[in-house]
Amino acid sequence: MSDLSLLNGVYAHVEAYAVLVDKVIERLGRKGTGPPDPDQKKLGQLLIDASDQGLESQSLEALTFDGLLRSNIGEPLQGMMGLGERLLSGNIDFSHRKQLEKLAQRLERERVGIARRLRER
Repeated sequence: MSDLSLLNGVYAHVEAYAVLVDKVIERLGRKGTGPPDPDQKKLGQLLIDASDQGLESQSLEALTFDGLLRSNIGEPLQGMMGLGERLLSGNIDFSHRKQLEKLAQRLERERVGIARRLRER
C-alpha cells in the first residue's frame, strides 16, 4: 500500500472523528445536558475505549483514535475515560464542553497536518 493511500485513509478517519466531535459540541450548545443522543453515545464509548488503546474492547477504531490524539511525544490525551463516562451519562458541564473543544482543536491540527502532507505528494 502506498504512502498516499495510507495518508488518505488516516485523513478520512480524522475527518470522521472531527465531524462526530463537532456534532456533539453543536448539540450540547443547543440542548445542554440531558439524555445522550446516538452521536454522544458513540463519542463517549470511543473515548472510553481509546483510554486503554482499545485493549479491553478489542477496538481498532479506539486504537486509531487514541493514536491520533496523542501528543508529538506520544503522551495520551488526559481525561478521556472521564469525559467518555460523562458523555454517556448525559451529565455535561462547562469544563467538559471545554475538553470537547480542545479535542476538536487537536483533531483539526491533525487534519491540517495530514492535508499538508497530502499536498506535498
